[in-house]
Order: sequence, then C-alpha cells, then structure tokens
Amino acid sequence: MLSKTITSSCWKRSGCSKKSLVIPYSKLGKYFIASRILFLLFAFLAIFFVPLQEGYIGRQVSTQEASFLTWSWANFDGRHFINIARLGYRNFDFAYFPLYPILISLLGYIVPHVWAGIIISTVALVLAIYVVYKLIELDFSKETANLAVFLILLFPLSFFYHSVYPDSLFLLFSTTSFYFARKDKWWLAGIFCGLTIVTRLSGVALVTALAVEWYLQYKNRPLYLNKLVGALTLGTSGLVGYMVYLWYYFGDPLLFQKSMSAWNQGAWVFPPQVVFRYLKIFFFVNKNLVVYWIAALEFVSFFAYLLLAFFVYKRVRRSYGVFMFVLLLLVTFTGTFAGTPRYMLHLFPGFIGMSLIFQKSNVVKYGLLVLFLALGFVLTGLFTRGYFVG
Repeated sequence: MLSKTITSSCWKRSGCSKKSLVIPYSKLGKYFIASRILFLLFAFLAIFFVPLQEGYIGRQVSTQEASFLTWSWANFDGRHFINIARLGYRNFDFAYFPLYPILISLLGYIVPHVWAGIIISTVALVLAIYVVYKLIELDFSKETANLAVFLILLFPLSFFYHSVYPDSLFLLFSTTSFYFARKDKWWLAGIFCGLTIVTRLSGVALVTALAVEWYLQYKNRPLYLNKLVGALTLGTSGLVGYMVYLWYYFGDPLLFQKSMSAWNQGAWVFPPQVVFRYLKIFFFVNKNLVVYWIAALEFVSFFAYLLLAFFVYKRVRRSYGVFMFVLLLLVTFTGTFAGTPRYMLHLFPGFIGMSLIFQKSNVVKYGLLVLFLALGFVLTGLFTRGYFVG
C-alpha cells in the first residue's frame, strides 16, 4: 500500500516511471526483513557459542511475559527504559531521557513492556529508513540512497535498532528534522529537533547542525533569521521541558547530568585525558579479557567516525559533518569512549559517506561487508548473551 501511494503521488508530480519507483521502496523492505532475520539468526546461534553472562541482562522480564529471544534484546540500558516505563524515575534513571520510556509505558497497556519497546523501535526503524532514503535523494542518486540504507541495516550494531533502546527513534527524529530543514519547513524541523533531544541528550548536536544548515540556505538573506530562531526555540524546548520536570518534581534541573556519576561520567573531562585512559588500558589490561577488546573497538570506532565526519563535511554537506563532529565531541567530555561504537547508529551522514566510498572500489565494498557480517555475529552474540558491547 505504501509503495502504491508513493508511486501514484510521484507519477502525478513528475511523470516518472511507475516501475522505477516501486523497485527502490520494495528494496528497502527486502533489506529491512533480511537484516532483521540475519540478526535474529546471529542471536540464536550465539546460544551454542557464547556462555550466558548472568547479571545485568534483560532477564528481569519474566519467562511468562517473554521468551529468551525476546528479553535478550532488553539487556543493559533496556532494563532502565522498562523500569522507567513501569515505575517512573528512580535512583540514577534520570540520565535516560523520557520520550522512549513514555511511549513504552503507553503501549505497555496493550502488550508486555519488553514487547512494547521492541515494537516501537522496529516501527521507528521502518519509518527512519524511508526518511533517510528521501533525504539522500535530495543530493544523490538512488544507488547511493539504496546503499546507504543497506549499510544502516547491516551495520554490526544495527541490532540495537530493534532492541529496547531509543536508537531507531533518534534516527527517525533527527533525519526528519534535517529533511524539513532542507525543505524550508523550519518550524517542523524545530519540532523534530525537540523530539530528538527529548529522546537522547546527544540530540543537542542537532541544534548546531541546524544553525549551519540555515546559514547554507540563507547566508545572503539575513531577514530570514526568524526561521532559525523559531526552529532552535522549538528544538531546545525538549531539553528545557525535561529540566523543568526534574526541577518541579525532584528539585534539581540538572539531575540528568549528575546521575551520570553512577557510570563514573558525572564530571566533564578534557578529551586528551580520555585518550590517555585508553592507552593505559591497552598497556595494562589483559588481552584475553573481553573488556580489552571492547575498549579497542571503542577507541578505533571514535577515530574512524571522526575521519568519516571530515569526509562528510568536505564531500557530502557541511551541516551533516558538523552534526557528526559535535555529537562525537560530546561523547569525549564524559571521560570515556564507552558506547561510541553504537553512536554510528545516530550518525546517519556517516552512512552516506560510506556509500560514496564503497561505490569507488569493489574491493573496499566487499571487504567491509565481510567485516560487517563477522562483527555483526560477534557483537550480537555478546550482547544477547549478557556482555556489554556499546
């Protein structure tokens, strides 16, 4: 039905071929279904290869409420989102921004909360890849857009998109905000910027990026400054609203930042100190431990994403590159690169950059696809068996 509607509207606007429109959107559906089956298969196979790490995993969900292949997608942070949805904010849960658990709580009246989280994440992913495709089409070919979506869905940590995590919701709102900004609908861009921020604090990177996008469009027309002011006012309202809530009910508007102390991330740290910490890990931590290799993945990922951000800034679009730079730099101030590998799930411009790079060399393309599959199996297995990977 979706492909028929899209085909009909585009046919009327531009007289384009009906066949040429159906194929791209059917491809997106095939990519989505195949990738989710692949990650489910990885999780199933991990049962036979990876010992179960009892402890901080999604097993707080009763076996009557959900099977293993369901609750294994609610590990680590997933527990917090379900607890907030069920019981409200307590202890150190304030670091988790409220939109996603609110949606889980609402849908939780119909289905078990763990299923609510998975459904919300999965639906958001379906909508997000469509928006990503439309956004890329503004500047590049359908081939580039298709490949970028394919890379998003096959990325080694893409299983987070259907887990009880807000990553797919963040992807949906941030790309929608950019799309409306590109279409000169700034009040809608501001609304979706606000939704992005109230999903994850790192959404504040979008504020700077939208300012750059406005400059690219209106640098010679200062009278349009009201569009930027309106968008950024709406955008920052997400953060302001959460802070007002914390002040009113808990007496401290900065409780979300102070709660990070539970993970030793409550203080701002100068980025070179973070690099030094990781160098000490590489010299003094036993290489036979999983934590060593996770630290290595975090370290390599950060600098790889940073290089990709430079490429995006130069070759894709400056506002997209700024979005990547600011979001990545926000990570370093927490004093650790923990979670950095997963940040690529939020950095949609990076997939555009990878798509352009992949098209230049089949050797690079197929080599990295093999790496994606290998890492996807390993990281999915570790995560669903109770090991922290991001």
